[in-house]
Amino acid sequence: MKVTSFTRILLVAGLLLSLFSAGTPRTTEAATGLPFSDISEKYWALETIRWGYDTGLVNGYQDGQFKPGKTVTEAEFLTMLIRSYEPEVTASTKGNWANPYYNRAKALNYPVKSYTDPVSRSQVITRAKVAELIAAADGVNFSGNNAIRYLLGFGLANGSDANQATVASFKGNQPLTRAEALQFIKNFTDYGAGALLDRPQEASDPADLPAVADR
Repeated sequence: MKVTSFTRILLVAGLLLSLFSAGTPRTTEAATGLPFSDISEKYWALETIRWGYDTGLVNGYQDGQFKPGKTVTEAEFLTMLIRSYEPEVTASTKGNWANPYYNRAKALNYPVKSYTDPVSRSQVITRAKVAELIAAADGVNFSGNNAIRYLLGFGLANGSDANQATVASFKGNQPLTRAEALQFIKNFTDYGAGALLDRPQEASDPADLPAVADR
C-alpha cells in the first residue's frame, strides 16, 4: 500500500509539473499579445514589436522566438523599410529574393552600394547606414554623422540616452538589431513624410540641420 500511494503521489506531481510547464507559453502570449516566448511584458520594444507583427511587417522564428537582439542584414532592413509603405513590392521567386527591393531602392536613389552585389546584401547593417537610408526615405541626402544629426534633430530617433541626444550616443558604428530596426521604421512611419520619397542627387545642405552635439 505504501508503495502504491507513493507511486500515485509521483504521478500527481508529474501531472501538475507538466500542466504548469505547458501553460507557460500561453501565459506569456496572454500577457504580451504576441506568440513569442522570448518577449516579456516589460521588454522595452514590446509595443513596437506588437505593431510590426500586427501589420505583417515581421514574423518570429520556427522555435517560437522573436530574437529581438539578432542582427539585421542590409537586405532585411531595406525590405522592412520599403514594405512599410509599399507592401505590393514582394520578394522574388527567381534569382536573389531581394532583387525587387533593391530595384525599388535604386529607382528612389537610396544610398545602397550592393545593388548588384548579393554578397554585400547579407552583411550586417550598421545604425549609421540605417540613418542614411531613413534620411533618404524622408527626401534628403545626408551621409555619416549628418544623417545621424538629421534623425536626432527631427525626432526620428533617440540616442542610447533619451535625455542626451548626441551623435556619440547614437552609436552609429554598432550593428542593428531586429528590435531596433522595427523601432526606426515605426518612428519613420509615425513622424515621416507619409511615403517613401526620392533622395536628391545632390547632397543636402548641413546648414539646414538642427543643432545636435557630437558628444
